[in-house]
Amino acid sequence: MRSLLISAILLLAGSYTASAQETTVFGDNSQPGTRLHQQIMADVELGNDQQTAIAESIESALQEESTILSPAAKSAVGLNIPMADGFYVQMLAVNSLIEVVKIMIEENSNEAPQIVALGTYLYPDFAQEVIDGAVLTGVISGDDALLIALASGADPTSVSTATAATGAPAPTAPIGAGIGGGGAGGGDTTASTN
Repeated sequence: MRSLLISAILLLAGSYTASAQETTVFGDNSQPGTRLHQQIMADVELGNDQQTAIAESIESALQEESTILSPAAKSAVGLNIPMADGFYVQMLAVNSLIEVVKIMIEENSNEAPQIVALGTYLYPDFAQEVIDGAVLTGVISGDDALLIALASGADPTSVSTATAATGAPAPTAPIGAGIGGGGAGGGDTTASTN
């Protein structure tokens, strides 16, 4: 009886440890970027260091027979493997698309358009987060980020430049303020001839 109880406790402890180690990754399985992220995580769990897991997973995903990446995502990753490598270094660290795009652009501002394109190709259903992350940097305008995302396959009905990332509109002058108005309180708004 005692050995049966100990076995049951060990079995429960083992299943708890296994489920506690499972890590969810950003997105869903329909996203090429999520599938690649899951492959990288599987390689890390097999004992590879992160850098090796990223490099091997990207190399494997770029193979013609691989279905991890869509053809468009394969092209985007294949055109700039070092950028894709850096992208997944950040995804492993923060697991947030908006944050990864923001970090990548802040560290490589001259490559902002390529980063927006890469993020959109990898996560087409989350293109709005790519746009938001780009706009947060102040390096690229919302309109430019939107155009790049659309050119990279974003669904036009799911993206816009009207985001929380753009902030509140600039305050306007109160009614009555103007030339000769003394600053704000109404009064004469005509120009002085003095």
